[in-house]
Amino acid sequence: MEARSITNRQYFLMVVFSTTSTAFFLLPPVLIANAGPHGWIVPIWTGCVGITGTLFWMYLATKFPKLNLIEICIRIFGRYAGRLCGLLLAFEMFMTCCWVIYNLQDFVTNTQLNKTNAWVIDATFLLLALYSTVKGITSIARTAEVVMPIVTITFLLFFMLVLNTWDWGEFTPALEVNGDGLFRKSSLMIAFPFMDAFSLIMIFPLVQKKPAITYLKGTIFAALFLSFITFIITGSLGISRATHLTYPLFTMAQELEVSEFLEHMESTISLLWLMFIYVKLAFTFYATVVALSCIFNIGSRGLISLPLAVLLLGFSQSMHQNTIYDIEWVARYLLIHHTFYAVIIPLVLIGAYLAFRRRRFE
Repeated sequence: MEARSITNRQYFLMVVFSTTSTAFFLLPPVLIANAGPHGWIVPIWTGCVGITGTLFWMYLATKFPKLNLIEICIRIFGRYAGRLCGLLLAFEMFMTCCWVIYNLQDFVTNTQLNKTNAWVIDATFLLLALYSTVKGITSIARTAEVVMPIVTITFLLFFMLVLNTWDWGEFTPALEVNGDGLFRKSSLMIAFPFMDAFSLIMIFPLVQKKPAITYLKGTIFAALFLSFITFIITGSLGISRATHLTYPLFTMAQELEVSEFLEHMESTISLLWLMFIYVKLAFTFYATVVALSCIFNIGSRGLISLPLAVLLLGFSQSMHQNTIYDIEWVARYLLIHHTFYAVIIPLVLIGAYLAFRRRRFE
């Protein structure tokens, strides 16, 4: 791990950016389709459950405050079993990077740069992530810190402008709740974006003070932000239309008419979303490189970053056939998939720690 540290404010922003990045563009139409006018409630209850699921990793991180997750695995399981467990975590973070890259190129090629080859888009963002990883965690944290005021002002103006198309009738009847859609069908949001955030716990040793509290604050804020986004989309576009759009937030910005001077708000919103994506991709890529460096005892991040980026570029092209397959896979399998990494592995680690702590850790 690096000797440098990041402030609690920087870590808070990284948690918010990483948690909301792909979620606030992809999830609202799914939530509205499942739960109707009550879709905005889903991020709140799934956020609570998802945060609870990460408490196991947080418990281990607080017991070993100077070690990252890979070092904790090696410390508890030993050299060989610990590295095998670390490889599982590194592979999961690697696949998260692939998935982020896939969603990024799918959005850009379908909305903004229709004639641009997907390889060019993927390679451009991977080069940025590679450079940030080599420079260190502080470069990613400072990027989030610099971008946040611009993002906040732009989104506030955007939401104020879309209120012109607001219709409270979309939230009626208020008391008719589709319990199956609100809970069972929407349970996928427990996994994405909340349970895949264990990579954020990787850098607990680099946060100046009380990283667990900062992490919880950032995740709660992200859940409320996602709820707010879903609420705005429901009231502005309506349930029927929002559920038939892949990127409803982009459509809202595209149809926004401010003046002849200020046009194409969708491009501005897209650029801001790409900032969110960059922070998530750069951070997850950094966490993957740090994990591999701990497993194989490689001191230079640059030696790992370049070949890993090449692998990412290839894997990301073959994740899913299209967005429909992507959403279908997420709905069917992601919760089970993430439960293994976010719940089962840390529970086994906690069991081993409690069973052998007198002999090995105290």
